[in-house]
This record gives sequence, C-alpha cells and structure tokens, in this order.
Amino acid sequence: MAKPKKPLHPAPDDPAFILDRYPLYALNRASAVYVEEMSKALKTIGMDQPHWRVLTLLEDTNPSTVSDISRRTIIKLSTITRILLRMEAEGLVRRSPSAGDSRVTEVYITDAGRQAVDQVKKVGGRIYRKAIKGLSDDDLTRLMRILKVIEGNLGRSPYLD
Repeated sequence: MAKPKKPLHPAPDDPAFILDRYPLYALNRASAVYVEEMSKALKTIGMDQPHWRVLTLLEDTNPSTVSDISRRTIIKLSTITRILLRMEAEGLVRRSPSAGDSRVTEVYITDAGRQAVDQVKKVGGRIYRKAIKGLSDDDLTRLMRILKVIEGNLGRSPYLD
C-alpha cells in the first residue's frame, strides 16, 4: 500500500509545518512589504494609505456613504470617520447628509481631491509595476481568483461591520 503524500504546505497544526512554506504567512509578508513601500512613497507627496484608498474609491464611486467607504476600504467605521474628518479639513472630500436619509452621510470628492488622486495613482502605479514585475496577465488573473477564494473561505472581515 502506498504511503499518503505529505502536503507541500501543511497546516500550522501539522508536525511537518514550516512557517516559510505557509501560504498565508507569505501572503501576509508580501502585504506588509507592499504597505511599507506604499507608505514611504505616499509620504513623499503628503499622503498615506487611507488617503489612497478613499480617494481612489471616491474617484470610481462618487458620492459614497461613510459605511460603504468603511466596508470597501477595509477600515473600521470609527477610524474611517476620523480619517474623513481630517480629509475634509484638508479640502479633499466634502461630507453631507443624504437627501434620502439624514442619518446617512455621503462623501464627495472635491476638485482638490481629484488632483490628489492623480498624484496617489502615479505613486500607486509605480509600486504596482514594481510588485508585479515578472508576472504575466494569466498569473495575475490566477492570483486574483485565488485571493477571492481565500477571502470567501474565511467569510466576512471584522472590518466590514
């Protein structure tokens, strides 16, 4: 009878577990390096990761509600509220009660925010090209599919509530 094959990437509770072969550790490492690179690059233009996420989101979906921005940027609601207040003081966004429901706050990108989005996209593009160097379109399509499966398997993020 043939011996069962050992998995190449065993789970943490498997005696054969090796951290450097753990896909989720590699994913976390890659994400941490990306965040560090983006943070350094964005700092040179007076921006940060939350600015990047909010501005690029609002460029695509303007206006958006505060709760939708929180969910889509994966930033806790209490945190995104403070970030949006700061961005409003900087003139990048404008907040306004929804015409349909005064309990809902809608956020609009301003002209200054549109100018800033051009800057953050240039920075983001440079880091993105550096990150994906050597990957084909097929590689990136597979990566996106795999990441969506992992996210779906894990269910809702605690940041989405």
